Amino acid sequence: MNSAIGNRQSALQRGSALIVALWVILLLSLLISSFAFDMHVEADITSYYRNRYKAQFIAQSGLELARVVLARMETADEEDVGIDQKDDALITAAVNLSRGVPVRNLTREIGEGTLSLEIEPEEGRRNVNDLSDEDWEEILDQANIPQERWAELIDSFADWVDTDSPDTSRLHGAGSQDPFYVNRGYKVKGAHGGDRVDTVDELLLIHGFDEEVLYGSPSGTPPEEAIRGIAYWLTAWSHGKVNINTASREVLLTLPGIDDWIVDEILELRMGLDGEAGTRDDGFESLEDAVARIPGLQQHRDRLTVHDVHFWRITAVGEVGGVRSAAWTVMRLGDDGKWNPVYWREEQL
Repeated sequence: MNSAIGNRQSALQRGSALIVALWVILLLSLLISSFAFDMHVEADITSYYRNRYKAQFIAQSGLELARVVLARMETADEEDVGIDQKDDALITAAVNLSRGVPVRNLTREIGEGTLSLEIEPEEGRRNVNDLSDEDWEEILDQANIPQERWAELIDSFADWVDTDSPDTSRLHGAGSQDPFYVNRGYKVKGAHGGDRVDTVDELLLIHGFDEEVLYGSPSGTPPEEAIRGIAYWLTAWSHGKVNINTASREVLLTLPGIDDWIVDEILELRMGLDGEAGTRDDGFESLEDAVARIPGLQQHRDRLTVHDVHFWRITAVGEVGGVRSAAWTVMRLGDDGKWNPVYWREEQL
């Protein structure tokens, strides 16, 4: 009997030990799985940041490449542009930039990643500081902004840069004493002696302007009600004239009095004889050339330019392992003959 009891106790002890062993194995498995998961996450994070830094450096290298091309464009021709003759894309870029023609979708394989580069005259946009009330009306009309808002936006912009009487306002505008500014704790720019906006984004500080006006309506808005966003057509850096070799259809249509057929002719003829963008025959050789080929341009010629470019917008995007980083700048040719940045921004995409 004692032997039977002893056998049962021994069996119970072995069973308990087995249960404890199973629990230990389970806990160890959980710990190992947790460590493995943490290591996997940390590896992914490390890989992401490594790729991000590489993408950033590739984007920055794109800006330097753009500076090289810009520096050579004044002497660019078909035979000698001072850069690698084997790189036909760079030769074409320098030749076209010398005529004020933008360079888009220029790509390069750099190490493990890819560089995408665009260089375009800032004169392809309307200078927000040089707009008349009539110009504003054309821009707001193109953007599909309801006409009942036009007066408020136009007058508020004028009040923002009014240095003579910043505390008063136009009929539909807002001076520094308007509740819009009082509640936000700042005054119009004219109150501080500023008569020009420094960036297009500054418009968001002005009464009546909002993100929808600047950047367009959110997705899902009915097409007939959607605002297109005016920021893509504006700049704060240019001499005021519009470059017809690079301006978009929307920008060209903001010129008061210009007909659709004239814009269509510009877009077609500036593609060159081959009708293909990005080739060496792109763009008008001169404004006189454009006026001779499109007689309707004569009445607008005082507001147009071709190769008289003072500012260039450079956008460089680096991509490594699916991680994208962008750097863009606006460059100005200084009196010393060097290209100097007037604006610089970097961001993750």
